[in-house]
Amino acid sequence: MSRLVSLVDCIARPDDGKQRYYLVHHLEGVRCYTHSFFQKENIEETERKLLEFAALSHDIGKAHYDWQAYINGEQKTGPNHSGCGAIFFSYLAYHWLKIRGEWDVYKSLWLQLTRDIADHHGSLKGFIENEDIEKGSFEKMDMLGIQEWIYRLFPIYEEEGVSFNAKDLNDWQCGIFEDLVDDAIYELHLDKRKLSRTPVEMMDIIQRWRTLTTVLISSDRFEIQNIPDKRVENEEWDSIVENIKSYCNQGNQHPLADVRANAQKDILEQWEKVRDCSYFVLEMPTGYGKTVTALKLASEIGKTKKLSKIIYVAPYISILEQNAEAIFEAIKKVPIQHHSMAILNEKTLEENSQTDKHSDLYVQAWANDIVCTSFVQWMKAIFPRRAQETLRRVYLKDAIVIIDEPQIINASVWNLFLVGLQSIAGLCNLTIIFCSATMPPFYEKLKEIPKQLSIGAKEENNRYQIKIVGEQTCFSCAERLSSLTEPSGAAILNTIQDAIDVYEKLPYEENVENYLIHGLMIPMHKSIQLNKINTSISNQRERRTNNRIRVVSTQIIEAGVDLSFHYMYRALPILPSLVQAAGRVNRHRELPIGKIETGIFLRDEKDTRFIYDSSLCRISDELLFQRDEWYEHEMDALVKRFYEQMFTENSYESVLQDIEAAVGGNWEKVSRHDVFKSDDYYRLPLFIPFQWENEKNWISNPFKRLLEEFKIENPKQIYNLFLDKKTRLNWSYAQNKRFNLLFNQFVLNVPVEKALKLAENEDFIQYRVPLLEDEYSYSLEKGLKIAGNEVSNSII
Repeated sequence: MSRLVSLVDCIARPDDGKQRYYLVHHLEGVRCYTHSFFQKENIEETERKLLEFAALSHDIGKAHYDWQAYINGEQKTGPNHSGCGAIFFSYLAYHWLKIRGEWDVYKSLWLQLTRDIADHHGSLKGFIENEDIEKGSFEKMDMLGIQEWIYRLFPIYEEEGVSFNAKDLNDWQCGIFEDLVDDAIYELHLDKRKLSRTPVEMMDIIQRWRTLTTVLISSDRFEIQNIPDKRVENEEWDSIVENIKSYCNQGNQHPLADVRANAQKDILEQWEKVRDCSYFVLEMPTGYGKTVTALKLASEIGKTKKLSKIIYVAPYISILEQNAEAIFEAIKKVPIQHHSMAILNEKTLEENSQTDKHSDLYVQAWANDIVCTSFVQWMKAIFPRRAQETLRRVYLKDAIVIIDEPQIINASVWNLFLVGLQSIAGLCNLTIIFCSATMPPFYEKLKEIPKQLSIGAKEENNRYQIKIVGEQTCFSCAERLSSLTEPSGAAILNTIQDAIDVYEKLPYEENVENYLIHGLMIPMHKSIQLNKINTSISNQRERRTNNRIRVVSTQIIEAGVDLSFHYMYRALPILPSLVQAAGRVNRHRELPIGKIETGIFLRDEKDTRFIYDSSLCRISDELLFQRDEWYEHEMDALVKRFYEQMFTENSYESVLQDIEAAVGGNWEKVSRHDVFKSDDYYRLPLFIPFQWENEKNWISNPFKRLLEEFKIENPKQIYNLFLDKKTRLNWSYAQNKRFNLLFNQFVLNVPVEKALKLAENEDFIQYRVPLLEDEYSYSLEKGLKIAGNEVSNSII
């Protein structure tokens, strides 16, 4: 007993100079912070009280004397405090509910918040796992001090004779608690069977749960470092609209300037008729200025509905980064980017005067008026997998969300995504704009079906012709590309192996620039390749060069990338992918008509479309092969027929069963889903010592700054810093995070069979990310070298 640390002397985190961070101050501070959410989240009285109990309980395990020894540097590790906090909360909240006669009404919330406290520094689980919560060592805590503290805050416990001693808590966690969890879950399952709720109703229940989770987690994080939210003031919308207008006027010499202006005007007129709705589909042909039109529409909606934030969501990082820059140029506001490779823009830092530590939470909480994020991050906002991921929900309220190219989302999770999106939109007062030239249908049982704001391609404005051609091989495809008379041409293949095969058959010719880009290139290399291709096409368009351009790629350049070729061969995909690829042909109407050829591509006499579902290939072929030629203005109707038939044959509603499982306490049933179809094989990470010395002009400025910050002159220095854990232990969290961003620019996830040929199995175990020693296995021209069929299932 002599080793017990008095509650009033316990600290929550290490001292900062002369500042001492007492545990009681932190717990009471988190409690106060939850109050700031009560009004805006429409939280009722008993929910408020349970959240207060959760705030006061979540870190109570830090009063354990071993944890205090750890945080004071007297020992290397400390006990897990989260489980202890969860058990303490369950005891505190249960007795309150029993005293108030509200146990039967709020036992589900009791289960949920108990689970949330156990998970508040890790993965979010469901309450069906509550029995497995790690037990607390209450005899090693100042329970007398804790009891006096609780009695002071809530005298009713003393009045009702509820004691908080080690014996009571141990009796509770070793028997009573487990029985209550069993009984509560059983009764909830009985209620679930009786009520027969729809997937939409059940989604509202679990999203409401995660709203309360968000209150708890953000209160804990923000009590330590307050993160204010930045918003668009209502009077700013008019200036944003004027900025967009000025931005559009800069392109009034563009061949499509009149078409784009008329399309934008038409879309806004359509919106005026349905402006009270909250869900819209903006359907425009690629190249018609869809992103800018969406911004203009968002600005008008923001002004009309008094909303105050724009969130732009893109499928791929390449699209996101490109459009983040375009958004800044159009509206003259600096967006924050939140994705796996994001570095906080220095302009944003200057505007908000944030420290590095502050800026990390700032980005995670999307605490800016303009946010650009990825599908992956947005999916985690709807269905967070970790406690920290709930932070992006904190400042979602009153936003316009632009979801670009949603057709790329995996069809098997499309309906789950829609139901979850509509639920969180209702909770947060969001207006949603879907942007696509090839929009899939909507789940018919949604509360509100999005209103279409649509512009179709007109026959007089056709930019491309699609021609069905015979079977092609790498030899014939390369020959077709090399014999082109058109200044620029591209081939998009379905697999990495196909792309490499075609590229290797291209001849080297004077005044011809050949480029290859695919998924077995490190992120920095892919970025360099895209920058080179963009610059070459721009130079050609501006007549600064007479060089012809030939690009061979996988689907990386298919959607959202602002490239325009005069000719394209697209290895036969499914229809929506073909239309997306066609959007890279004569995009800016440089020619009277551009040409895209498509047909079956064979490798070793086999069709390599195995990356697409065979039933979708059949539907696509039946529609496409009705004719030998198609024009741009005909594709909208064809794609709609494709989706109608696709969802007639398979409604993709089976995923909605996972919502019922989540309501029953198995949260991971919904959070496990990815927006993209997962690979069916395993990958291992390799560090590629990519030599960038001759490519410096093509490296983005944020990564140049990182190279300068860490005084990097060659890639081996980056890897040596990765191995030097002692040095990195002395870095701040923010510095480590920036280094990880830099390091991951050189990491390639390689199919396991190939990876184990490039590095020893022991190296993966010892280093986790081994160094690629064989410098001839990766080239600036082709990326990772592979032999035939080594990674035949690899796509983009």
